[in-house]
Amino acid sequence: MQHIEPREPFSLKQQAEDALPSVSVIIVNYETSKFVRRCVESLTCQNIPIEIIVVDNASPSDDWRNLEGLPVRIVRNAENMGYGLGCNVGAQYAHAPMLCILNPDTIVPPDMMEAWLNSFAKLRESGVRIGVLAPALYNENGTLQRSTYKFPGPLTYWLYHSLLSGLLKKLRKAYGFPSLYKPHLKPRTVDWVMGSAMLIPKKAWDEIEGFSPSYFLYAEDTDLCFRLKNAGYEIIQDPRISIIHSQGEPSLENRALAITRFFRGLDTFLELHCPRWRRVGVRYSILMDLALRMTLLSVGSVLFSACHSQNRERMRAYRQIFAQFWKKLLR
Repeated sequence: MQHIEPREPFSLKQQAEDALPSVSVIIVNYETSKFVRRCVESLTCQNIPIEIIVVDNASPSDDWRNLEGLPVRIVRNAENMGYGLGCNVGAQYAHAPMLCILNPDTIVPPDMMEAWLNSFAKLRESGVRIGVLAPALYNENGTLQRSTYKFPGPLTYWLYHSLLSGLLKKLRKAYGFPSLYKPHLKPRTVDWVMGSAMLIPKKAWDEIEGFSPSYFLYAEDTDLCFRLKNAGYEIIQDPRISIIHSQGEPSLENRALAITRFFRGLDTFLELHCPRWRRVGVRYSILMDLALRMTLLSVGSVLFSACHSQNRERMRAYRQIFAQFWKKLLR
């Protein structure tokens, strides 16, 4: 059940009363109005007609009220449906032939949306059947983020999701360390892209019925790209298109929940789309990584007792996930 706040149907730089927007931008809000306002402000610097749809996932503090007065259409969900289903709700109100999924913590540089759409048009003219066209994502300090991936496997788990990869990401964000992930110069086909910034033709979106309801948060972007590929579409990243992505960390009290949701989403993808040998390999990698995390967390709690209360919930989450994956391996 949704409640729609009345807004002008097409938000920005409308060329005529009956003009269709070039793209419908969908942003899901959950207590992130500060970031949403910044993202919307960046969208007002584009040189094409844009429709902006903000879906509020039942923010407990009525956070959506901080968005009143912005040139957006606000859709209010009666409950928190998760990221993917929130995007699905927003897509129901889209009028443009192109959908743009944006995280609240993204910033689109001036005129970049037009360049993004032009890149899509040129690739399509060259015969590429595009399901998703993604930009390069950058931290606010100018360092490049990894935003393209191969589908889950034992090796890719260690490269993308392990404790070591997470520590390296923090160092890059905090100190501007160079990434091992080197930029490419031309558009290229990839397995899947981060759901923080996706340009998707509405026709392809409708064909696969958007994000899967099997996910609440995390891995819904992996699943979307997988199903688009199975439907005959290409997942493309164009590094010439650049978007800023703050990639904020969850609050301390929500970190354990974020950990649980991440591993739950990853395991859902394994169950739905991966053969048994791959599922087993990834789960063994997860168990080894979790054992390492719990060991270091235990040592840290002893040496730095001030952090003990902050880490207890995280340790509980690791233990719970470890037990769940261990049981699945024993089946």
